[in-house]
Amino acid sequence: MNTPIDDLYQRVVLKLRKLGEASPYGADANEPDPRYLGYGVRAPEMKRVLSALKTDFSILDDDQKICLAKRLIFSGYGEQKTVALALLERIPAYFSPDRFDLLEDLIRGLHGWSKIDAYTGALLSEVLKVHKTELLELLVSWNGDDDLWLRRASVVTFTRKVAKSGLYKDVALANCNALINDPEHLVQTGVGWCLRDLMRWHKEEVLNYVIGLRRNGISSTITLYALRDIKGAERQAVFDQSA
Repeated sequence: MNTPIDDLYQRVVLKLRKLGEASPYGADANEPDPRYLGYGVRAPEMKRVLSALKTDFSILDDDQKICLAKRLIFSGYGEQKTVALALLERIPAYFSPDRFDLLEDLIRGLHGWSKIDAYTGALLSEVLKVHKTELLELLVSWNGDDDLWLRRASVVTFTRKVAKSGLYKDVALANCNALINDPEHLVQTGVGWCLRDLMRWHKEEVLNYVIGLRRNGISSTITLYALRDIKGAERQAVFDQSA
C-alpha cells in the first residue's frame, strides 16, 4: 500500500514527465556532470509546479519533508532536485549539528552547479546563522573533498547575503586560497564568484589579493570573474598593477 509520501512523489514525477514530454528542450546542457539527468522542464514551468505544491508541502511534518526530499534528490533528475530544495529551504532549523551527516549526504546527490548554488544560498546560509562554528568546520572539510561539487559549495556558501554580512571573510578567503589551483572549471568559477562578492564589502583587501593572484599567474577564470564589478579606469589600473 502506498503511503501519502509515495502518492505525492508519484504525482510530482508524473507532472514533471508530462511537462518534459511537451517541452522542446532536452536536459540542461549547462550541467556537465553525466549523473545529472533532466526532463527538459524550464524555469517558468517549474515555478508553476512549485506554486501548485505549496498546500501539499504545508501539511507534511519535517521528517516527511526529509523523506520526500531524499527520494527527489536521489532520482538524479534536476527538476526533482528543484522540488526537493523547495522543501528543504522550509526547514533549516531541522539541520542541527547532529544531522550534518544528512546535510552532506543530500548535497552529494545534487551533481550540478545550479543545485549546489541554490542549496548553499537558500539552506546553508540559514543553517550558518544558527550553527556558525559547526557549519564552518564542515565547509572547511568540504574544501578538500574529492567531490568537485562539495569543493564548490565550500566557497559559494560565502557569496550573496553571507558575503554581505561581513562575518566570514577570513574563512571564505582561506577556502578560496586552497582552491586557486583546482583543475575543475566549475570550482574555479565558484572561487571567482566568492572573491567578487567578498570584494563588494572588503574591497581593498580582496582586490589586492586578486591582483596578487594575477601576478602569480593564477587562472584567469578565477581572476576575471572576481573582477567583474571593477570597471573603466579602475579596471585598467588593476591590469597595469598585475602585469
